[in-house]
This record gives sequence, C-alpha cells and structure tokens, in this order.
Amino acid sequence: MSGRFLARFSLLLSVFVLLTALVASPASAAGQTMTAQMPAVETFHFKVSLKWSAVPGASYYEVRYTNHPKNMLTNSGLFTMTAGTQIYSPMNSSLGYRFFRVYAFNSAGALLAFSNSVGVAKYPSGLVVRMKKDVALTNSYPDPNRSYVPAQYQRPTWFVTISPTVLNSYVAPNFRMSEFILQPGVTAALVDPNLVQHVQDARNRYGVMWIESGYRTPWYNASVGGSKYSRHMYGDGVDVRARTQAQWNTLNAIFAAERPAYVESYAEGGRHHWHGDWRSEGKGYRNW
Repeated sequence: MSGRFLARFSLLLSVFVLLTALVASPASAAGQTMTAQMPAVETFHFKVSLKWSAVPGASYYEVRYTNHPKNMLTNSGLFTMTAGTQIYSPMNSSLGYRFFRVYAFNSAGALLAFSNSVGVAKYPSGLVVRMKKDVALTNSYPDPNRSYVPAQYQRPTWFVTISPTVLNSYVAPNFRMSEFILQPGVTAALVDPNLVQHVQDARNRYGVMWIESGYRTPWYNASVGGSKYSRHMYGDGVDVRARTQAQWNTLNAIFAAERPAYVESYAEGGRHHWHGDWRSEGKGYRNW
C-alpha cells in the first residue's frame, strides 16, 4: 500500500509542477527576457514608435493595446503583428491614453513571453507623447479614503512625460503643451486630451484666449490655495482669463457648448478667470 501511495503522490506532484510551469512561465519570461520602450517622442501623424528586445524561439510578435492599463491581459485590442522587434505606425484611434504590450509567440502559436506596459497620450494636433509611471507623484495625491472611489478621484499612476520638446509642441492647432503646464520644473504631468479638445473648440468660437492655470502637482496646488481634490491636479480642469463679469459671461456662454461638469462663479474664481472642469466626462480611457 505504501508503494502505491508513493507512486500516486509522485505522479500528482509531477502534474502539479508541470501545470505550475505552464501558468507561470509567460510572466516570469517577460520580466527576464523582454523589455519594451518608446524610444522617441513623435510629433506628427499620430505615429507610435516602439522597440522591444528579441525573445529566443519567437517567430512573431503581437503588439496589443488597451485604454485601461489594468486590463492589459484581459481586454486588449490588436495593434499590429510583426516578425521584427520594432514598429513605427500610425495610431488610428480616438484621443486619449493608450497602453501597449508586446507578446512573443513561437511558430506553433504558443505564448513565450510578454513585455512590460508602455503608454502614450494622443492629442488633437497629432502629437503623441510617451507616458510614464511616477510612484512619488502618485503617492502625493490625496487618498479619497472611502470604500468606493469614483473614477475621477482615483490616484493617477501614469503621467505624460514632459521635456522641453514636448512643452514646445502643439497639442491643438492654437495651443502648445506649455500653455497647459505653467508650473516650472514639471517632468511628469496630466493634460487630458479631451480637455485640450474642449478648449480648442471653445477658442474656435471665441477667438484668442489666455490660459491662466492648467495642470498642477498636488504640492503646488496646495501652495496656491487650491481645493484638496482640485481638478487641475487630474488634468481636466482649466482657468481662462476673464477680467470682468462681462468677459466671464461671454466665456461661460462659449464653453457651455462643451458641457463642463463644474463651473466656478466669477466671484469664486477671484474675479479674474473662468474655471471649468470635465471631471465626470465619459472619456473611455483612464490612467490608473
């Protein structure tokens, strides 16, 4: 009886080890052998430039994307398929945030490995900018401290990578990135592509307008007396100069067509700007 028991135990153990290897190997291989990166900021034609390390035994690679970074394995669309280890391809999709991951397959179609995630933000002008994680910046955001946190108050985990090139680039026909980031020294920020579209659409109807405040880091927001959950920190709030009640009234009428979720009164804004935000807009993408 003891011999039969040991034989059965040995067989079960072998099956368990085999199943464990099949389940764990793609993830472990990805971390050890495959790294994806966005090597350049692309400023025209909505193009994405992506490179990755080769995987031994791979016959082809699939580049998949998602609008929600937590859904990389379960809810991804196919972006492109290639036998090479880089792509330079148009990003033919709507405005917003996109997150990419590369999957390596052998000739039999078996998954060998998958890469880390990389993200980009797509703006109305044609600008596609790399995104990155910044743990320190994420942790500086206020914790809603509630059992259910609405999407608009989640702590962001992906941010647009800011450089002099990006700051000087147009995010819309009449606006550069620098006009939405007035805080000096910022290397990671949130400037929501839909916000940029709303401001550009309003500008098309109004004429020249001056942005007085766009993105703010949490510490900078606190230093200027911003509210704890100011939408400036989340990239979907904007202040536009209005020095009189009449100017504010005109801007408010112009922006009404953009359907902001919240608008400060002229008095609340300190009697020098129009403030609106799109905190509850259904964007179809997220960065947390």
